[in-house]
Amino acid sequence: FPSHRLNNVPICLYFATFFYFTSYHALSNVIIRRALTSFKASKGRIIFVFCLILLMSYTTALMETITISGFPYYSFENREMAMTVGSAFYGIYFIFSFPMFFCLDELKFSRKLT
Repeated sequence: FPSHRLNNVPICLYFATFFYFTSYHALSNVIIRRALTSFKASKGRIIFVFCLILLMSYTTALMETITISGFPYYSFENREMAMTVGSAFYGIYFIFSFPMFFCLDELKFSRKLT
C-alpha cells in the first residue's frame, strides 16, 4: 500500500521519532552515568567521556540510518553516502543532545561529579 507523506517523509516515521529518541537518550544517560561514576574525577575521565559521547553519537546515527533504511517506503538516493557522511553529520546532533539530556536528568548528580 502507498504511504502518505509529508515533505516526502512517510507520516508514520514522524511518530517513530518519539520512541527512537527516548530510547537513545535514556541509554546514553546510563552509559554516561556509568563512565562518570566508575572513574575518579580527572582530565583522563573528561577525555574518556568526550570520546565515549563521540562514539555513541556516530553509532546512534549510523544505526538509525541502517534501521530506517529497512522501512519499505523510505529510500536514499545514495545509500553509501547516507550511511557514512550523512550519519556523521546527523551524529553532530547527538554530540550536543546526549550531555544536555544527561544534565537535565541528573542536574544535582552532575554538579557533584565535576
